[in-house]
Amino acid sequence: MKTVNQPSISHEAAQAVIAAAVQAGREREFPVSVAVVDRGGWLVAFSRADGGVPGGVDGAIGKAQSSAKFQDSLANFGQMARDGQTWLGDLPGMIPLGGGEPLMVDGVCVDAVAVSGANEPVEQACAEAGAAVLR
Repeated sequence: MKTVNQPSISHEAAQAVIAAAVQAGREREFPVSVAVVDRGGWLVAFSRADGGVPGGVDGAIGKAQSSAKFQDSLANFGQMARDGQTWLGDLPGMIPLGGGEPLMVDGVCVDAVAVSGANEPVEQACAEAGAAVLR
């Protein structure tokens, strides 16, 4: 029997991703919540900026889980939802809103980052800023 190793970023790298996303929110004057989860959707690291809304906690974690499990940018699913593809609501664990990005290392999805607590374009920009740390 063989085993499969699933890579994940370090805690230090997750903190750098979060710092970049929080900074992007700060530059846009939004105190955001940021979550990094592993490929299975389990929390690796989290931060809520001072003044961030409490609902942003669950939003960031849920969106990070969606991005990790589907290994895709939530911006793509958000666009599909806006285009009227209502079947997205039938996918368990899917939050079809921008603001979540898979974290890729050597072309492999290892984790995901997501942002909540702002409007969708700002959340997406912040998630992209966080994901860019690993590129």
